[in-house]
Amino acid sequence: MITTIYLIRHTQTVGNVEKRLTSREDYDITENGYKYINLLTEKLKHIKFDKAFSSTSERCKKTIKDLAKVNNLEIVQNDNLCEMYFGIYDGMKWEDVNKKNPLIHENHIKTNEIMGIENQESTQEVAIRMYNYIKKIARENEGKTLLVCSHGVAIEAFLRRITGDNFLKKIEEYSQKNTSINIIKYDIEKDTFKIELLNDISHLHQKKDG
Repeated sequence: MITTIYLIRHTQTVGNVEKRLTSREDYDITENGYKYINLLTEKLKHIKFDKAFSSTSERCKKTIKDLAKVNNLEIVQNDNLCEMYFGIYDGMKWEDVNKKNPLIHENHIKTNEIMGIENQESTQEVAIRMYNYIKKIARENEGKTLLVCSHGVAIEAFLRRITGDNFLKKIEEYSQKNTSINIIKYDIEKDTFKIELLNDISHLHQKKDG
């Protein structure tokens, strides 16, 4: 039996525009962010979702709120879908991080990973909690279609875990945009994930009539 997972990155927030390391702290959704939500909802409104899940961040819940409403679903929020915790720099602008510790950005350029921040969560830790939780809900909802909203680094860590691609492979393909759609199939008998659609933002480029 196959469970289908629509894994979505949250919409654009002020924290994204200001280029902050945003994790547990929430920021207001931008005007463009609300437009993105409308376009995402229009794109997926004909999909029959059986369950809806998001991180405990309001930006995630708000991103899929309208889709959940279309399907008469309550959104289940869980910490395991949260963004990587960036330790003492959580919520800080990248420009300020660079002033305090230029090595963080230098390593990011070299490895495509964020590491070396005091008290931060590691990429592996994020990947494991995302993998375990998504597999859990996939198995608990065998054969159903799930709507899941999470965050950029967290989603990328999960996707790379199931493919085995390290963070230096296919950087642009994996780098999640706001409201990116990823479709994953989970085969319960084989205990395997397969990516059917990766990082799709075609809905943001749809032209409106008139």
